[in-house]
Amino acid sequence: MLSFYPGPSKVHPEALGYIQEAFEQGIVSINHRSERFEKLLEATFQELHNKWNIPADYTIYFVSSATEAWEIVTQSLVRKKSTHLYNGAFGKKWAQYAKATSESFEFTLEQSLAEVGQQLGPIEGDTLCLVQSETSNGTGQQIRRSDFQLADDAIIAVDATSSMGGIELPWLEADVWLASVQKCLGIPAGMGLMICSPKALARAKEVGRATHYNDVLFLEENRRLFQTQMTPNVLGIYLVNRLTKQLPSLSETHRATLAKMKIWTDFFDQQSEFSYLIQREDLRLPTVLALKGPIEKIQALHAHCQAADIELGKGYGEWKNSSFRIANFPAHTVEDIETLIKTIRHAL
Repeated sequence: MLSFYPGPSKVHPEALGYIQEAFEQGIVSINHRSERFEKLLEATFQELHNKWNIPADYTIYFVSSATEAWEIVTQSLVRKKSTHLYNGAFGKKWAQYAKATSESFEFTLEQSLAEVGQQLGPIEGDTLCLVQSETSNGTGQQIRRSDFQLADDAIIAVDATSSMGGIELPWLEADVWLASVQKCLGIPAGMGLMICSPKALARAKEVGRATHYNDVLFLEENRRLFQTQMTPNVLGIYLVNRLTKQLPSLSETHRATLAKMKIWTDFFDQQSEFSYLIQREDLRLPTVLALKGPIEKIQALHAHCQAADIELGKGYGEWKNSSFRIANFPAHTVEDIETLIKTIRHAL
């Protein structure tokens, strides 16, 4: 089945060969305290820094998922209070998880974070939690520190789950970036990434909780040895390594992502059955396109795609029945897009 679900989604076709390679070379059986693993992890970090243009002093950690990373931020980095700004289901879930020590503000689909920051004025929280890619509704936000009135020592944590690896991200504008691998990285689910600035590490040392196994301090202690604090998804790390090495730079991937999204918008601009859930073009996420329409039309479209062995993304949260989503991840080729467009045309 050709999956356009916005995660888990289509896996890079080359991943199958790398999985076989990992079995043949014994990668899946290596000890995570061994020299062989240390070399693999060090090489993977280097590939990500180089291909994604991650600042040299930002550190990378592999965790179980982006959801776990929410937890790590709350447990390891929030001094007293976090402030959460959200306009969709996943940002809301993050805020609800941290509700014991947080304040939250919900904004509309047609507002930018810059506009929200202007409305809020001074922000009390010492940790500002934002969602760059809201998977539930397909909004994508620009992340800029200057858009918010923060204390000088405040840190910013950003969920980029549906964009990391698919578009360029302004690393220096935040202190924690988090994502999962089953979206733009194009590998099977079961692992997440956290990318932290020196300021985030300084905060972890200041807070000094170290009461949870996946505390940032433990993550960093092991990273310095090119190890992990727990037995990791070694296969996932190997796939990240091999695919990152094979794929072009993130800047080139970014350009390809925008070009493929233009194919989609050129198509949907010319038909009247469905409309964009996000009306403002500057707020549409390049990696997840959300569309709305009559419930019966959407149900018929899903059925038609299923019959053609294609999976569309269903709506999520309050848009569950009235919208559908199309992933536009690096693993999706122009040929894949043309196949789905042809199928949609037949369904209309």
